Amino acid sequence: MEKTSGILGTGTLAGSKPQRPAKADAFKQAMARAMEGAGPPTRLAAPMRLSDTAGNAFQARIALAESGARAPGQGLGARNPASGALGRYQLTPQALRDLGWQDANGAWTATAARNGIRSDKDFLGSASAQEAAMTAYLRRAEQLLDRNGSLGRAGSTVTGLDGQPVPLTEAGLVAAAHRRGAGSVARYLAHRTTTPDAPLTAARRSAFAAVEARLRNFASLPYGLASRQGGPQDT
Repeated sequence: MEKTSGILGTGTLAGSKPQRPAKADAFKQAMARAMEGAGPPTRLAAPMRLSDTAGNAFQARIALAESGARAPGQGLGARNPASGALGRYQLTPQALRDLGWQDANGAWTATAARNGIRSDKDFLGSASAQEAAMTAYLRRAEQLLDRNGSLGRAGSTVTGLDGQPVPLTEAGLVAAAHRRGAGSVARYLAHRTTTPDAPLTAARRSAFAAVEARLRNFASLPYGLASRQGGPQDT
């Protein structure tokens, strides 16, 4: 989900392994896949519980980052007047359209109605609906990250914009996708892996800095892939 302004134990930082320089053609392939559409996902299988402690910790951290929520149930009524993002996890209109909860005109759909939502007011007042939408969003983000090759990088590191190591973990990658979109995550990884000295526009540097901040800030969290959980399915 691309956006320029604001979702989500103590874990063990995923182990680092050395990166092998990629060739020019690999960079082109990575950039092509960064458009979020290449090939079927190759992982994401065994079921886990939606109430898994790791998932709760991750989503609580996202809620804190997005809406300032510090406890369960807080931030439900948050609304960003600039982006139109709603709720505890600040889901944007584009995200809600991608999930099928809103149509192109911003009207709430039958999918939303099955979760009891027929208006912004309904959504902002429903913790269960926001959790269902967030779970569906995380599942989608994971699938896009898997397709563009980013999720498979978990467990390694890249050199950040500041020259310091940036750990790549499932939690960090998904959190970064929530903030800037799976495509931006793939473009960041391609840049840092293959052409780290290539000049960046101000807009691209800002996007990459946001991705990098999420990768670092969420790296220590355990994470259970929503795509492996037995929660609400995409509809």
